[in-house]
Amino acid sequence: MTFPTKLLGPGEEICLDSRPNWSYLFWPAVFTLLVFAGCIAVVVLWASAPLDTGWVLLGCAVAAAIYFTARYIAWRTTTFVVTSQRIIYRTGVVRRTGREIPIGRVQDVTYHQTVVERIVRAGSLTVESAGRHGQDPFPDISRPAQVQSLINRVVAQGAPVYSLGQVLAPPVAVATAAEAVSEPITDPTPRMPPPQSPPPPTGAEQMAPMASSVMTPAPPAGPSVAQQMGELAELHRHGVITDAEYEQKRREMLDRL
Repeated sequence: MTFPTKLLGPGEEICLDSRPNWSYLFWPAVFTLLVFAGCIAVVVLWASAPLDTGWVLLGCAVAAAIYFTARYIAWRTTTFVVTSQRIIYRTGVVRRTGREIPIGRVQDVTYHQTVVERIVRAGSLTVESAGRHGQDPFPDISRPAQVQSLINRVVAQGAPVYSLGQVLAPPVAVATAAEAVSEPITDPTPRMPPPQSPPPPTGAEQMAPMASSVMTPAPPAGPSVAQQMGELAELHRHGVITDAEYEQKRREMLDRL
C-alpha cells in the first residue's frame, strides 16, 4: 500500500515510501512453519491417534495461520514516508494510528542496530523534534543509516516554515494607518518663542500714527507663522506633502519672520 498522492500538500514530493523490514515477518513465519510441521509429524507418526487429537492439531494449525495472516496485514498497512515537507508514520488495520513531523521541526535523527539487525539491514530510528512529544521512535526501518542521511538532506534543503504570527500579521499599510490614528500628533519643528511686548509708547508716539490709522484700514487678523508651521508639519506627518515640499514651505515661512 503506497502513500496516496491526494494527501500531499501543494508542491510536496515523496522522497521515501517504505514498509517495515522483512524481518518483521521472519519469526511469525518460522513459528507458523514449525506448527504446521509439528501437526504433520504427529499425524504421520501417530496414525492411530484418536479423533479428538486430530481436531486439536487442526485448531493449532488454523491459529498459526491466522496469526501469520494478521502479522502480514499489519506489515502491509504500516508505512514510513518521508516527503519534502514532513515525516509520516501510519500503522494499524482496524484501529489506525498516524504520526506526522514537519521537516522544519526536526532537530536530530538517530538510528540503533543490534548485531542481528545489522545482518538483516534493519534497525530503529528516533527522530527528535521541537514539540510536545520530543522524541518519536520508529521501529523495523530498512537501511536506517541511509534513511537517516535522506532525512538530513531534506532538512538541509531548508524549506521555509512560517509561524502562526507571521501568517496572521496585518498588512503594513493597515498597521501604519492604525498607528497614525492612535499616536498623538506632535510638531517636529521647534516652536518660536513668543514675541516680547515693546515698552509703552509716549504721548508723541501715540499721536504720530493716529492720522495714518484713520486713513488706512487695519489688515484682517490671520494665523500666526507658528500656527502655519504646525499645520504644515501635521500635513507632512500624514504624507499629504513630500519632504521636499515641506522643507521649501518651512524656509518660506522662516524668511517671513
